[in-house]
Amino acid sequence: MVNLVGIVLAAAAGNPWADAVVSFEPGLGGSPGYDMPSVALGPPERFTGEGTPTPSVVSPFSPAWMPDEIVSIGLGGWLLVSFDEPVMDDPDNAFGIDLIVFGNAGFTDMAFPNGVCGGLFGGDGGEVLLSEDGLTWTVVPDFDADGLWPTVGWIDAGPYDETAGTVGADPTFPVDPALDLASVSGLNHESLLEQYAGSAGGAGIDIGTLGLASVRFVRIEVPEDSFLAVEIDAIVDAGPNPDQSGDGTVDVNDLLIVIGNWGGGGQGDVDHDGVVGVNDLLIVLEAWA
Repeated sequence: MVNLVGIVLAAAAGNPWADAVVSFEPGLGGSPGYDMPSVALGPPERFTGEGTPTPSVVSPFSPAWMPDEIVSIGLGGWLLVSFDEPVMDDPDNAFGIDLIVFGNAGFTDMAFPNGVCGGLFGGDGGEVLLSEDGLTWTVVPDFDADGLWPTVGWIDAGPYDETAGTVGADPTFPVDPALDLASVSGLNHESLLEQYAGSAGGAGIDIGTLGLASVRFVRIEVPEDSFLAVEIDAIVDAGPNPDQSGDGTVDVNDLLIVIGNWGGGGQGDVDHDGVVGVNDLLIVLEAWA
């Protein structure tokens, strides 16, 4: 068992990503070499395979796969992370979702390399437990940590592009929970991204439905009788995302995106109210400061 209690491994306070690994038990049967829990901190991956013959944007058909991008949790294992600031139950969040977990599942391509959505591969499950104090835990029922929805890195890139896009998908904005696999089966890449509506994907949780006002600790477990190990990329506090450029920094680029899309929708709509306006500008400026 690797015990990393109290060690902050990444990310400054105030960002939406999980900030520290509290403890990690790899379990049995995890993928060899995929045993660095700190890779679950920070944002989900946007590009994968750097330095290999097959680099690619992260897309629903090309998930993150490198050892420095995902951590594998084997049977009987767990990953416990914490947030410096609590994830709050916020009914104003899109679809009421407060927390998003990113695995590395993907969609099979029924018309490779065109990106036509078939079934799900790599959806390995994983149970999620939440806590405010690290002592009392609430299980998220009927939930797979590593499953729907596969991660999107860039909304202006093809399914297997070898260069990054310019418009990052939003990891703090969830996919509509009313959608399911049947809703997207047979869709091409462009139509699939329309269903994502700018989201980077991930599995969303409304903590209010669990009777929780806030959480600071997230534990992902794999039961000993499971069939497969689980891979985790990131755990994210959902809500307004000022990093509209997707470059990991809130700066003048994000400000220009908001100004350039003023009065419209889509990119620059930081608070996801449907219109780019004053509130979006204020959110970017506050995060920049």
